[in-house]
Amino acid sequence: MTICSCSTHYSTDNLLNKLDYNRLLQLYADDTDTLATHIELFLNDVMPQFQDLEERVQQLDWTGVTSLTHQLRPWLAMVGLTDLENKLWEIEKEAHNRPAFESLQARWISFRAKLQQMTLVLGDELQRIK
Repeated sequence: MTICSCSTHYSTDNLLNKLDYNRLLQLYADDTDTLATHIELFLNDVMPQFQDLEERVQQLDWTGVTSLTHQLRPWLAMVGLTDLENKLWEIEKEAHNRPAFESLQARWISFRAKLQQMTLVLGDELQRIK
């Protein structure tokens, strides 16, 4: 089975709701077993770390936010969430500059909502490639 390169694979899909299949093809070619393993790791082991990130945002722990976003960004890339990787990079840069809480919180809320949407897309992709 190969990685889908179609842009509208999901019935709930729109341009904002898709995986970066070009990135996935670069990383995995036709190795869907490794892709499936990375998606499972992301959903089961990495996703809980985003709750820790939320707590750090709420605590105004900008050093912790910067550190954790830096650790989590590669995972987003590895599962084809390039748009979210870029948004997390923006959060990391802003947190590094010790922002006003409201500014970073607004960015975080937007990121979190998109991440929740994309976990459903990842779950669908995992089922499709298995």
